[in-house]
Order: sequence, then structure tokens, then C-alpha cells
Amino acid sequence: MRSIAMLAALVSAIAPLADQARTDSLRANSDAFRQIAETADNPRSEAGILGQVTIGPVQPHATLGTSNKVPYEATVQVLDSSGKPVTTFRSDAAGNFRVALPPGQYVLRPQSSGPYPRASEQTVIVSPNGFTRVLIMYDSGMR
Repeated sequence: MRSIAMLAALVSAIAPLADQARTDSLRANSDAFRQIAETADNPRSEAGILGQVTIGPVQPHATLGTSNKVPYEATVQVLDSSGKPVTTFRSDAAGNFRVALPPGQYVLRPQSSGPYPRASEQTVIVSPNGFTRVLIMYDSGMR
């Protein structure tokens, strides 16, 4: 019994440090995403999509004021409006991606090796005037 109490105390002591590290990581990723977005708005650049992939929940309980999602490295298939594959891309370790595509309507199909993690397909429209911002959210299956 004493071991369980000590383990619970240790987890309670470490949890705030993990939350702070996750917050710092998300803040750094947000800054990187902002840099990508600013580059994408440059009128000389081509059209396409850019954004971030996240996964959550990452903790079995929600804590008020603390994000329960983190960036996620994932593979996403891009289909044209007729359902034909156009390309496949992988987000980086910070969850960010940037894919050049001709203007048009596309379906993003996030890939998964099993029932979880999973993310829904979404339709995006790429305009000829820059990059369309996209957020892909995977469900971790944690409850």
C-alpha cells in the first residue's frame, strides 16, 4: 500500500512539470506555425494547404486551463474532387505541414493503422491566392 501512495505522490509532483513542458512545446510550435503562415501569405508563393495535425486527449482527465492535445506526426492522403489520389504527405514532428496544390477542391484523408488514433476526412478548397489553413485533429481513443 505504501508503494502505491508513494507512486501517486510522485506522479502528482511530476504532472505539473510535464504540463509546463507541453505548454512550452505548444508555444514553440505555434511560433513555427506562424512563421510558415507568414511565408504562405507571400503573394509570390504558389497555392496549396498548410496547417497542423494534433492528437488528443493525451491525459485521461481534463485540467482546466491546460491543453489536452499535442502535435502529432501523421500521414494524410489528398484526393481530388473525383476521389482520385493526388498526393500523400506527412506532418513533421511538430505536427506542421505545407503542401503545394493547384487551386481546386480536395478531400484530406488522414491515415491510421487501426481504429485509434483516427481523424475524420475533410474537404478543403484551395484558392489561387495562397495557402488554405487546415487543422487535422486525431482522436487518441483515450477516455
